[in-house]
Amino acid sequence: MPQPGCDPAQQETKRQEGYKEQMAFFKKDLEETAAEAALTPPGEVRSPSAAPARTYVAPGSHIDGSIAGEAEVLVDGSLTGNVELKGRFVLGRRGRIEADVVAQSVQVSGHVKGDIRASEKIEVLSSGSVEGNLTAPLVSIAEGGICNGRIEMSGTLAIGATPGRSYSSAAGGAGDS
Repeated sequence: MPQPGCDPAQQETKRQEGYKEQMAFFKKDLEETAAEAALTPPGEVRSPSAAPARTYVAPGSHIDGSIAGEAEVLVDGSLTGNVELKGRFVLGRRGRIEADVVAQSVQVSGHVKGDIRASEKIEVLSSGSVEGNLTAPLVSIAEGGICNGRIEMSGTLAIGATPGRSYSSAAGGAGDS
């Protein structure tokens, strides 16, 4: 209902601006929820108060240097340097890094140019690509995922340990060598 003394076009413009602000806020909440979901292992539900510390590098952001620590890290921006974590490292679809990565577990949806070592597992998803070597007890490359490098696996692997099996790969998936 139009308010007395106000131009209906102005009222409509104000209403639309309010709607846009609400939608922008809602979109931010959705993006934060998506980032949290990406950092939560499948089948695990976390309450906000029990959530560990996390670091997020947003699209359009660039880090030139190293990331080290115990927090989980999600990169949707770009990074040049090194990553050394005691926790989980997630490279989102929009993420691009030129770095060696050492972490407990690594999930790649973007592009990595560098070696990746994990004490538990490495996952290269269908949109992910790695130009470098993968070293972990468990390595998974989804259909469409790319690894141009060596894949080294063993039953258990402490970072720095010598792996037991080695595979070479030149395209999607792993091939025997």
